Amino acid sequence: MLTPTAFDQLLVPILDLYDDFIMSVINDIARRLVKTGIITSTAAWQMNRILEGGAVYTDVLDYISILTGKSSTVLAGMFTKAGVSTITFDNRIYIAAGLKPLPIPLSPAMQQVLIAGLRKTAAEIYNLTMTTALEAQHIFIETLDLAYMQVTNGTMSYTQAIKAGIKEMARKGVKIVEYNKSKDQADVAVRRAVLTGVAQTTGNIQIYGAMESGIDLVQTSAHIGARPTHAEWQGKVFSVFGKTPGYPLFSETGYGTGPGLCGWNCRHSFYPFYEGISENFYTEAMLDEYDDKRVKYNGVEMSVYDASQKQREIEREIRKTKREAEALAEAGFDNTEEIDKIHGLQARMRDFVVQTGLIRQPVREGGKVQRVER
Repeated sequence: MLTPTAFDQLLVPILDLYDDFIMSVINDIARRLVKTGIITSTAAWQMNRILEGGAVYTDVLDYISILTGKSSTVLAGMFTKAGVSTITFDNRIYIAAGLKPLPIPLSPAMQQVLIAGLRKTAAEIYNLTMTTALEAQHIFIETLDLAYMQVTNGTMSYTQAIKAGIKEMARKGVKIVEYNKSKDQADVAVRRAVLTGVAQTTGNIQIYGAMESGIDLVQTSAHIGARPTHAEWQGKVFSVFGKTPGYPLFSETGYGTGPGLCGWNCRHSFYPFYEGISENFYTEAMLDEYDDKRVKYNGVEMSVYDASQKQREIEREIRKTKREAEALAEAGFDNTEEIDKIHGLQARMRDFVVQTGLIRQPVREGGKVQRVER
């Protein structure tokens, strides 16, 4: 079983890699926007934007090539650690029941499940990441065209237009094109893909272990602040194969689907349960307390889930402002105002976690930013 904290800790190395990747792309665009220089004739401008846009596309492909090599190693280590941790926990329960389960290194079948999950997740992330090349090229040309229009209309100087364009471009970030043609921030899409991949893979290993050991019952984990649809089934005992009367079917958790257990961004897990041996860790009173727990922020009472969504909002604002500050610094512009805004947002976050009792997650707030003063 993996706890929510364990899931968060597992994600840190891969998210750091992709944060650096996206910031490299944004910084590259910022440098090229400044490099375009004073606007001349329309024909020269059009030729320049095409050449520089193509260079942005090529640079991003180079970044992706380097990223792929690094992320493959990090993902492999992450999946192995997650699989071993999960089976080690489950095996203690199997051993207490008098069984002799095999650890992952000695089980070829479990190794295959782990490898299949790793390859699927790596392929999904690669496909998502590849869309950033065209997206970055589009962002560069769009920002350059807006600056051209503002300068030719006389509403801004070239420097003012480029600085404003860099701020807006960095704030929007580089989005990834999903398979359904929708777009999402790269860090959000990657986090969702990796978390879901780890959860599904470890879950499939556990289902295989249950089949091999001949058990039918499992208990889902539970935590405060679960999304409402997951709070309905968390902490309960289920029959995986429908062999044990008196227990709801495991399928009621939505396991195997995106919205269900071990699906999109789910940090729940499950573990073997033996009647007469296992103790139901979560009482109804405890689960009710999880569901009913409330916190206050600035005098407003809210559920822990709603508070966590508020925390995500502050984190997103910090990331956006950090991208602005870093891109401006890379382009040689003064970013004092943005740095001060970051400090204000971080102070707001510190106050928020003190008032609500939630845990701060720095990895969700982006990396360090350099200060440039003029």
